[in-house]
Amino acid sequence: MQPGAGQENRSVVAVIAVVGVVLVGLALLTSGSSSKSSGAPPARSAGALPDVARIARRVEAIRELRFRRLPTTRLLAPAQVRRESLAQLDRGYPSARRRTDEEVLKLLGLLDPRADLRRVAGTIFGEQVAGFYDVRSRRLTVVKGTGGAGLLQEITLAHELTHAVEDQRFGLRDPESLGVEDRATGYTALLEGTATVVMTRYASRNLGAGGGGGFGQLLDALSSAGSGGDLPPYIEASLLFPYVSGARFVSSLYDKGGGWRLVNAAFDRPPASTEQVLHPERYLRVEQPDRLTLRTRSLLGGGWRRVVSGQVGEFDTRQLLAGGAGDTGARAAAGWGGGEYELFRTGPLPAADCPAPCRRRDALVMAWTWDTTRDARQFQAALPAALARRIAARPTSRDRYRVPGGALAVASTPRSTTLAMAPSPRLATLLASRSLARVTRPGEGRPRRP
Repeated sequence: MQPGAGQENRSVVAVIAVVGVVLVGLALLTSGSSSKSSGAPPARSAGALPDVARIARRVEAIRELRFRRLPTTRLLAPAQVRRESLAQLDRGYPSARRRTDEEVLKLLGLLDPRADLRRVAGTIFGEQVAGFYDVRSRRLTVVKGTGGAGLLQEITLAHELTHAVEDQRFGLRDPESLGVEDRATGYTALLEGTATVVMTRYASRNLGAGGGGGFGQLLDALSSAGSGGDLPPYIEASLLFPYVSGARFVSSLYDKGGGWRLVNAAFDRPPASTEQVLHPERYLRVEQPDRLTLRTRSLLGGGWRRVVSGQVGEFDTRQLLAGGAGDTGARAAAGWGGGEYELFRTGPLPAADCPAPCRRRDALVMAWTWDTTRDARQFQAALPAALARRIAARPTSRDRYRVPGGALAVASTPRSTTLAMAPSPRLATLLASRSLARVTRPGEGRPRRP
């Protein structure tokens, strides 16, 4: 379930100019790069692009792939980028779907009730995008006005040219076409992780990374670019995940494969989940997610319609649990085996007489499976505090809660957890206890009851 900013992030394969991306780059640079620095490039006029052909040759040497042809490259003002990106967002992410994704995030307390994802997207496109490669038009765009005497534009081009050469070699898919799914987020992490690794190695070799100079100016520029946004924490985490965790994933494959061999193979078998990105050893073991079948529709009476469904992965599970004392969310989510969610609604969405999140008209079911019974217990122990923190859930009895405007119930088996939110305690309890119909664990043959 990677809605909202995850979707706008997928509309174009973009490099986000925020400090977190550079920090992971620094970690990569200090972990054993032996490249020599050739210093910063010569100064040039503010309205001109860097030498694209020169940067492309350097990217070819780092990525060990050759361009068939250089992509068309253009330099646009931020306002024009914002207009074009929002128009593309509206085409690829219709408002009806955007509203349903907002509703899920607001029901879970991952998004403020007053937030509007399109407005958030406008902020991102207008202030935090340095450039992008569009896999549909195969055109590369760099945004005017980025600082650092052109250094940010240069590493932006290195990043986006990586997408372009990989597109020519492997035929990149537009993650938007995969839908709002955990699998799509995993694929995006492969794309952005590879480009981020190339970008940081490019900076190490060519921008004076080891001794200040050009790379110091670059850090100053990126710090300034990343300081202007007040993004919701979940949105910021969703935007950073493909770059930061993706770079760690790609670096792990690179190290284990003695070069780009395993990374190249990953374009034929991309990560199946954010779990595989967060735990590369599980990707290498081909540890596939469990498949869960929900029967929420059969438990609801007339008048309910399903408005959205999808996967809830380890990344989103971490985010749901994040923020507690000691922040144990990552540990409690690490045993993730699979996850699905469904949102049903009575009446229109949105509704003027019932602002989001409208719990008296919503029925949300989320189900997880876990690798071991210990993993299940660990998640179930962390969940009540997260629900209290996120949505002011107050217990009324064991695994039953009152939430503003509705009720919530949790049902557990040794290796599964189902959460249901509904207008009444009775309906929430019914959905929690009976919605998870069966689980298919890869390699274990026939589906089984949870």
